[in-house]
Amino acid sequence: MFTDILNGLISVCAPGPVLGIAGGILVGIAFGAIPGISGIMGIAILLPLTFYVDPLIGIPMLLGIYKAGIFGGSISAILLNTPGAPPAICTSMEGYPLARQGKAGKALHTALSASVFGDTFSNLLLIFVAAPLSLFTLKIGSAEQFSLIILALTVVGSISGPSLIKGIISCCLGILVSTIGISESTGATRFTFGMQDLASGLSLIPMVIGLLCLPEVIHQVSLGLRKTMRMTLRAAHPDDDHMTWAEFKACIPIMLRSSLIGSFLGAMPGIGATPAAFMSYSEARRTSRHPEKFGHGAIDGIAAPEAGNNATTGSAMIPMLTLGIPGDDVTAVLMGAFIIQGITPGPMIFQEHAQLVYGIFGGLLICDVLLYFIAKAGFRIWARLSRLPKYVIFSAVTVFSFVGAYSINQSMFDIMTLILFGIIGYFVRRWHYSAGAFIIGFVLGPIWERAFDQSMVLSDGSFMIFIESPISAVLLALALFSGICIAMTRRRQPRLAAAAGSVE
Repeated sequence: MFTDILNGLISVCAPGPVLGIAGGILVGIAFGAIPGISGIMGIAILLPLTFYVDPLIGIPMLLGIYKAGIFGGSISAILLNTPGAPPAICTSMEGYPLARQGKAGKALHTALSASVFGDTFSNLLLIFVAAPLSLFTLKIGSAEQFSLIILALTVVGSISGPSLIKGIISCCLGILVSTIGISESTGATRFTFGMQDLASGLSLIPMVIGLLCLPEVIHQVSLGLRKTMRMTLRAAHPDDDHMTWAEFKACIPIMLRSSLIGSFLGAMPGIGATPAAFMSYSEARRTSRHPEKFGHGAIDGIAAPEAGNNATTGSAMIPMLTLGIPGDDVTAVLMGAFIIQGITPGPMIFQEHAQLVYGIFGGLLICDVLLYFIAKAGFRIWARLSRLPKYVIFSAVTVFSFVGAYSINQSMFDIMTLILFGIIGYFVRRWHYSAGAFIIGFVLGPIWERAFDQSMVLSDGSFMIFIESPISAVLLALALFSGICIAMTRRRQPRLAAAAGSVE
């Protein structure tokens, strides 16, 4: 394994991959720092570029956007009290009071140091856990894969927004839309309505861009907001402009504990960075010797959520790489990037594409180093970027969205798909349905159908194959248990929301 890791690190140290990672970090920070824009929108817009470059350049670039986008949300959270992404909500609760005290530089450096700490921790966990776990998953057959996807679809309960029913409906619609075109198993033509463009199904990229990017543009246009806020990076004392070494050492236990929390939650499909940030923040406040400082600019109150939410990025890739199951909307889009490159995530990826996978792992480590230096060098630039007028920001997003959708197949049908799903995505957002659940259903639908067809062939049409296999039976039981836990959590949500309000 160590030889593979070393070879992968060497392969990704070429100019192309390093420049790709650096470019991804710049885009991720920019998209994360702008309120209303998120890292996943950057991934969706630049996803078409991976079609034209080597996988060792394109995929690490997207991962750079992913990681930097989560950190970027803390910039506007600290400077503007407007989290650029939901995981940065806790950061704003402590970072903005520090910024108002003239300690914005200290808050930004703390957020960056904790983010890189959590990122590195989860990357090392991914590198040393993913390959051994894939050896176990090689024993998984079609019946086990079918049950595993049922377990993975319980992710919908965690990302479905305020309504579980609407999340389930969104996921089912995603599965239904994934059946458009010619069936892989039977060769039957489904839901094409005589349109030749639909014979091969809907393209993932225009659909993802339409669901994730255009609805935000339409929403901002409907609001007509053009106001910006101002916050300077001045410091009354030199130590207020950065995180001191003593403060960093004091935060190491907090960052380590938060990284463990984030890595654990990230590896569980559907949990994501936001719960990891809240749980890490809550734990830091509970164990603090000075809990009275929280809410007034506590350094450990910034370090904890930033380490926790960034620690989810590496571990979230464990189920995607080893099982071929995206745990959330971001990894679903990343899985689409793998598939575009002709690489199918799953147990065989470490046997068929070992050099590429370990090259990507090496890219993750380089990403942490570049993230620290690029973000630190550009704090004032990111601050100015977060205050750009919204009409400038969203005009650029719209242009990039259309160019990205058209560039893959040079097809006007993809443009029509983009517009259609942009309109659908706006109403999905307005009526509180889940675009993430739809994307997960769309990505998993063909895999689920193929596993079901293969299982039926092997069992001569008997559904008992899903019960007779011990692994399949356990996975179905876990899916049932997960559903019950999600339902119980949903019942407690009003109380949790009230508690969060009292903390703020």
